[in-house]
Amino acid sequence: MTISSWNYNYTSNDYSSLKACLEGMEKSDNFTPARSHRIYHTRQPLISVGDAFGGLYILRSGSAKTITMSADGEEYITNFLYPGDLIGVDGFDQHIHIHNVFFLETSSVCFIKESDLNELVRNRDDFRHCLLKEISHMLTRNSSMLMCLSSYSSEQKVAHFILERASHFASLGLCGTQFRLSMSRTDIANYLGMALETVSRVFANFQLRQLVTVINRQLSILDITALSDIVSRDPSFNSLSTSLNSKISMTDHPSFAN
Repeated sequence: MTISSWNYNYTSNDYSSLKACLEGMEKSDNFTPARSHRIYHTRQPLISVGDAFGGLYILRSGSAKTITMSADGEEYITNFLYPGDLIGVDGFDQHIHIHNVFFLETSSVCFIKESDLNELVRNRDDFRHCLLKEISHMLTRNSSMLMCLSSYSSEQKVAHFILERASHFASLGLCGTQFRLSMSRTDIANYLGMALETVSRVFANFQLRQLVTVINRQLSILDITALSDIVSRDPSFNSLSTSLNSKISMTDHPSFAN
């Protein structure tokens, strides 16, 4: 089926801007911040509640989830993280982390210690700009998600979730219409504040209406216009960046085989 158009105008972000900024500085001058690259596997923790803050992580590959614990011990997924995302910003406040971070698949991160961060912020306008831009993007994304959780119907929540993933992958220069969902349906339901059965029912309905196909977590968007119309009550829908129009190829996509 042909994708008719791309109308979902979610804020675009250069997800590699911080990493590219650091690499550019290393090539252009003598300042080389100490960065350690680490590999983690599925379900391994990166940060736990109460850990001391020592610096920031940049996710280089893979994906992760951020979990907050309620007073009665319930776990709530507050974010899904992808390449280029900052991890550990919560630790700036009181120098301890208030979230748990677990990896959804084999992933790699880059760690920049706090002393280097402070020096970069003080002395490098380019790095400071990239850091503030990334934090601003995180706040915008969280604000959009809060509105989704507080006022959207079940269909709108799932459509918003799918289109947010599509926006992210397109911003990475990857295909925004075919991608793998690294999280489980249970995780998606937790994140969206919905029952697992409701999430499964909405996905089944979207497939019946030929809006998407999902096979073994591989999702293909078949009708972006229809998905966009479902979430069109979002006030950011028409006012935010339209740069993704040039990043997604409007071509026919073959159906996935079982």
